[in-house]
Amino acid sequence: MAELTFKSAGVSTREIDLSGPTPQSPQGVPAGVIGTSVEGPAYVPLTFGSFTDFTTIFGLTDGKKFGPLAVNEWMKSSKAGTFIRILGIGDGKKRDASTGIVTNAGFVVGEETVQTNGRLGVNPHSNETNGVKGRTYFLGTYMSESNGSTIFSDAGLQNVGENKSRPILRGVVLAPSGVILHLSGNNMAEPDAPGITDTAIASAGNLMGRKGGLTGSVDLSSQEFVMLMNGFKGSASKPTIVTASFDMTSPNYFANVFNRDPLKIEEKGHLLYGHYDIYPSMAKVTGSGVVTAGSEIGNKLDIGFLLSGSQAHGAASTVEHVDFEDFQDRFTHAESPFVTSQGFDSPGGYDLFKLVALDSGESGGQKYKISIENLVPSNNDYSRFDVLIREFNDTDEERRVLESHRGVTLDPGSDRYIGRSIGDQHIFFNFDNDTESQKIIVDGVHPSRSRYVRVEISDVVKKKEVPVEALPFGYRGPSHLNTSGSLLSNEADTLYATSMQVQSVVEPPFPKRSRISTGVALNKTINTRLYWGMQSAQVTDPADPNKRSAFNETIKTIGKHFPNHRKTVSPFTVGNNAGVADLAGGTVLDSDKFNNNRFSLEKIKVITGSDTLAAPSKWIDAVYERKGNIVADETNKTRKFKAADLASVSNRKFAKFTLPMQGGFDGTNIFDKDKYELTNNAVKREMDDANQGELSGPTVTAYRKAVDVMGSKSDAEIQLLAIPGMRHPSVADYAISAVENRFDAMYIMDIEERDNVNSVITSSVQNPHVLYTVNDFKNRALDSSFAAAYFPDLTVFDPNTGALVQTPPSVAVLGAYGNNDVVGHPWTAPAGFSRGALSAVEASSVLLNRTNLDDLYDADINPITAFPGTGITVWGQKTLLQSSSALDRINVRRLLIDVRRKVRNIANTLLFEPNRSETLEKFASLVNPILQRVQNQSGVDRYKVVIDTTTTTQADVENNTIRGKIFLQPTRTVEFVALDFVVSNAGSELL
Repeated sequence: MAELTFKSAGVSTREIDLSGPTPQSPQGVPAGVIGTSVEGPAYVPLTFGSFTDFTTIFGLTDGKKFGPLAVNEWMKSSKAGTFIRILGIGDGKKRDASTGIVTNAGFVVGEETVQTNGRLGVNPHSNETNGVKGRTYFLGTYMSESNGSTIFSDAGLQNVGENKSRPILRGVVLAPSGVILHLSGNNMAEPDAPGITDTAIASAGNLMGRKGGLTGSVDLSSQEFVMLMNGFKGSASKPTIVTASFDMTSPNYFANVFNRDPLKIEEKGHLLYGHYDIYPSMAKVTGSGVVTAGSEIGNKLDIGFLLSGSQAHGAASTVEHVDFEDFQDRFTHAESPFVTSQGFDSPGGYDLFKLVALDSGESGGQKYKISIENLVPSNNDYSRFDVLIREFNDTDEERRVLESHRGVTLDPGSDRYIGRSIGDQHIFFNFDNDTESQKIIVDGVHPSRSRYVRVEISDVVKKKEVPVEALPFGYRGPSHLNTSGSLLSNEADTLYATSMQVQSVVEPPFPKRSRISTGVALNKTINTRLYWGMQSAQVTDPADPNKRSAFNETIKTIGKHFPNHRKTVSPFTVGNNAGVADLAGGTVLDSDKFNNNRFSLEKIKVITGSDTLAAPSKWIDAVYERKGNIVADETNKTRKFKAADLASVSNRKFAKFTLPMQGGFDGTNIFDKDKYELTNNAVKREMDDANQGELSGPTVTAYRKAVDVMGSKSDAEIQLLAIPGMRHPSVADYAISAVENRFDAMYIMDIEERDNVNSVITSSVQNPHVLYTVNDFKNRALDSSFAAAYFPDLTVFDPNTGALVQTPPSVAVLGAYGNNDVVGHPWTAPAGFSRGALSAVEASSVLLNRTNLDDLYDADINPITAFPGTGITVWGQKTLLQSSSALDRINVRRLLIDVRRKVRNIANTLLFEPNRSETLEKFASLVNPILQRVQNQSGVDRYKVVIDTTTTTQADVENNTIRGKIFLQPTRTVEFVALDFVVSNAGSELL
């Protein structure tokens, strides 16, 4: 902690926030669980001391995911657990150096998807059987600023007062295989059906006999348009057309009527992936200045468009052509644009830092945003500022601050250095190494102190190449879609009167606050709660842009994942790329330049007072000039805001801004529920269908890679391993091998269940058949003392949702092991009424009879059952060892694991000690008390420790080795009771 410096008499104060909950330190050897969770980092084994600490990292249970439920059961009795969250990693190998693609990761828009038979197949809702593939489409219309609005002119999309419309992107629409999307319009090619007259076509709204076009008609009053889904099988409940409006105040606004469920893309014929909302008072739909006068038919004008990429589906990407269907990337983290300093001599300022979500995948995006405030300059020293982590959908009037970091600085030597205060350490599994070199990497110096983000410091700050008086004064333009030039398809048409191309589709300007006052004219009032920068509320009135309104859903689309893994060619989206040149076709890549999206406090025009500083009383008239062209005006006393204005303490409460977090991708297939949720069904399908990758399939690989991490002693210390819900041999057998290689952990195994027609159970409507399940398991011929299998599924209580959830047996059994270790010891059997009772279980999916119990135990499957008057209980403790041995029982295997670990820990303390008799005697003297304690607690009947010169020879000494032998006779458990009841004659002697 830096010392306070006193230069004159006075009182100096500072704030140290220690109010956060203190995590409980883990105690003992944890159980390891692999699974999915609602949030948290992926592929990094994290150990915690309580279930509360688990939920702080990985989120609450949601009534669906089995891993967190298993952790909850274990942590009821234990004070140490380890969890690995899995997400999509494709084939688990490094990405292609030329394309950036990760094989089998994510998805490709328009490719065949998994059908009800579990195999990739033709879209059953499509008439197309010739291999037509769906595309990514960009929906929009020509628009111009409404009266009083400057939404486009501020962004440089049209001149002030100009009535020329521009093609504005309003939605990103994905089509499934077999479906081609078009718009209905006035200007079409020849009709498909003969005998259709122009009059009939006009009266039918141009739908009859038409396939539609890339451009289409928009009703100028209602803003309605019609999207045609060619190839889609229609019915009364599923029409082949969608009538919608670009007017966001209309009930049939396209974002309200288009399908937004990825799992229904084939059923509905399309998916609205994202949309950009523009209130009618801000911009109007018009073809003014672009469309030839008199082109209307009725009140309809062909100013809508629905464009795809300029090349065929799957064609190689180039700098001039983007593959908009390619989402083939592993999981990513959401991050902010780089926060920048005031200008100094560098246009746009210096890059200072950016914030990156600790949560991997989608859970890290659209969850929170960043605000920076309380900028405190310092003369000839580092300045200070506050960083707030806020809920994504809060408002400035009603902030919900999740976390605050007060008085941080860019001074690496300070205890309040932002890297130290928030944490700059990034712990991750490096998938982009060669497979044999992949491992967990720790990058950065300072461990994370934030619950939500880590900070990534720019090189110029690390190298101290930034002036010490630098303050966070803005941020780079957020990432934007690559559609603004000639990267989209273009339909040759004489409709357009100018050289304006419909393919130059522009994403709407990033929403920013233009002033911090409310009301108009003489009724304006200052609102000190408002932040500059990103404006989350929808602007509905250009004259009063801060009028209370609903959340701007556009922010959600801006925060969504759009691919950027293509590095050598033009990617789908670009950002943090200041200064990069435009493409030849006019595509603007520079995210700062694009729509003037770069934010800076220096773009605020303020009024100065008599002291030449910005007048605190005049912030009511401060205006954000998006273009930044602010020329000092001595007459009106206006100029741009400067860091020097912060010398007035009263100005500091106004100099604050908000920036977004963008991206965050799970790396899974959003069109397949099982692949998206990484379920056992997805594993089975990948192994059954060679086209889905088999062992390189994305779900199989996701779990096997996590097993690799958990199987590494250097990465995780565990005594048990569970992968709740993973039943397929491709994962389960791999986990058995991993614990065998570790030699210090057991695998609690869920088995594949079969129904009454001997099919593997893949849905809740199938009921388990005990004998078929047993026979199938026997055929696997598993042989290991390091694994134990259980049956059947159980119903447990979800502590968060309050729901009853049917789970695989490993969820509750893990709790039984934890309870066993509290009331007994690792070498006691986690079975029976005293230590195997499952108090958390509400019901069993199968009621077992005596024959079932015998069949299961004979197959080395430990049954879970209930007897009259008792609760549900684990009724067996067999390992999967085939030979008759003491190690065919769980308590014996766990005894050896426990003793080995304790002896190993002692041996570690003797490393590098002199290899002589005194060391051997010390080793033996340290081991004996451990085994004596185990014997006293009924773990072994007898033992013997031999660590002396008879076990360690001279050759061993010369090889720097100590050898010893430990003889154990485990205490056997009672599992069978045989009693003879003898009935005797009256008066006979009782023996």
